[in-house]
Amino acid sequence: MADTQISQRVKQANDIVDVIGEYLTLSKRGRTFKGLCPFHDDHHPSLDVDPARQYFRCWACGKHGDVFTFVMEKERCDFRTALELLAQRAHIDLEPAASKSRGASKAELFQVMAWAEECFHRQLFAPSSQTARDYLEKRGLSGETLHLYRLGYAPDQWEWLSLRAKAAKVNLALAETLGLVARRESDGSFYDRFRDRIIFPIRDGRGRTVAFGGRVIPGTATAEKGPKYYNSAESPLFTKSQHFYGIEKARPVAEKVGFMAVVEGYTDVLMAHQCGVLPVVATLGTALNEQHLAQLRRFVPKVVLVYDADAGGRAGVDRALALFLQHEIDLAVAFLPEGQDPCDFLLANGGDAFRARLAAAQDALELKISQLLAGDALATVEGKRQALEQILGVLAQVPEQSSAALELKKQLAITKLAQRFHVQEELLWQRLREKRGQIAPPRSSLPRQVAAKARPAAAAPAGPRAAADLLERHLVAVLLSAPELIEQAQRHVGPADLEHPGVREVVELLYRLQDAGQPVTMDRVRLELAERPALAQAAERAYADGLAHGEQAAWLADLLARFADRQRSRQRRELRARLRSLPPDAPEAAALLEALQKSS
Repeated sequence: MADTQISQRVKQANDIVDVIGEYLTLSKRGRTFKGLCPFHDDHHPSLDVDPARQYFRCWACGKHGDVFTFVMEKERCDFRTALELLAQRAHIDLEPAASKSRGASKAELFQVMAWAEECFHRQLFAPSSQTARDYLEKRGLSGETLHLYRLGYAPDQWEWLSLRAKAAKVNLALAETLGLVARRESDGSFYDRFRDRIIFPIRDGRGRTVAFGGRVIPGTATAEKGPKYYNSAESPLFTKSQHFYGIEKARPVAEKVGFMAVVEGYTDVLMAHQCGVLPVVATLGTALNEQHLAQLRRFVPKVVLVYDADAGGRAGVDRALALFLQHEIDLAVAFLPEGQDPCDFLLANGGDAFRARLAAAQDALELKISQLLAGDALATVEGKRQALEQILGVLAQVPEQSSAALELKKQLAITKLAQRFHVQEELLWQRLREKRGQIAPPRSSLPRQVAAKARPAAAAPAGPRAAADLLERHLVAVLLSAPELIEQAQRHVGPADLEHPGVREVVELLYRLQDAGQPVTMDRVRLELAERPALAQAAERAYADGLAHGEQAAWLADLLARFADRQRSRQRRELRARLRSLPPDAPEAAALLEALQKSS
């Protein structure tokens, strides 16, 4: 079945009123349903859900779209993930039969993980697992927490899980794919990969178990000879650098409070949650990286890193600061007393004290500056120079071609440094350019006289991140909402006539689908732009604007007339420019002048 047919089938199987009704309370008002909009602080029902058009709109914040749009906005996910969520809700299998014949489906893999989780969890409460329970009790974890987070135990046996899999007729090849078991080279038989370890189920944001983390019990033989932590190998369900422990519980609260705290250990997360501090997750044995930030940016605008106040914590701040300055997400740092991890601190001081530490978290750049200013070396000119060199070295890692938000972050950082060190901004920009190659500083940092000379007389053409011209945005709105008009538009407006690269890309896509005789639907556009989420969201907005406008045929006629006017104006500008470049007595000057008069 074609992608567009699948998406259409999924949409038809998910009534928008039913889907939105699972997220919030709706009440019938005439032909539509009303509810409090989940996308802003709504106190009077502003969300309108139309069952006839299968469409929603908030009349206060402007969010609007179909069932896919709602799920994408609410779950902070791309179209493919929204398609999977809604397909799962409607019990529609997205995997074609040909794909299944080549290997197991994800649904089968999730079933194996759920089975293994149940085995480990039951074993934790077996009489033979008292040592594991004693350790968890010593760490302060309650029985309720052990059950809620489905902790488990893998006995110190080589084939404990393998034998149970055979008895339950679980496919051991799938268990091997998931890193639960491995094959012996000698005879190809299976043995367990998790042995004599407390098991922590690792889940995705939807609460599905994708991997396990195993921790040794102090004082055991395994603790003396094996690594302290052992995670599942990467699999079709699990990529270590893209998952967090505790995300399924932390995310809903983090979205409300506007930040996510990141700690290091499983028990740190469990104790924080047990004490009522829910927006806390842990990485899985790896330092924070770009993949982690991409996940966190979907949910929150700010991350709070929790460190022990020792040298290792300070080094962690330096590494994290360099990473965060390259991404559109804020970073703050909360320090705990030296020698205490979050679990210890929570046990000793409780949830309120931990919340206070998170609330007092300091901006990472400001913290770095404060640390450098606190040293005796700043008493000398050379000490100040070295401190500035360290910070500028971090700022130099911000990509040269960065977004407006990152450029603003860099500009504010330079301004802050100039104020704290009593140095001219121009000198800091000059040194920064030297550190990362010759790049032009933002115009706002230049002296006023220099900036005035550098400013062009006319506005520069729209770049990839500039806003599209209103005329071009309206063209996209018409064509997405009324694809039957694409052929007419194609005869008058070509991709070369469009200045904004994003608009040009969408229009080229629509023309290409039209030329191929393929149906042009918003679902198809979403699929085609699945790897371009920002452009896909812009197309969504244009589509909704087009539907809301109505009378697309008359609208297009007006737009085409304005495009023709723009083209004539562009031709006149080009003719004038060519005339100015020629001497008055040039042979072609008369012909150009005549052409200019005719175009007026």
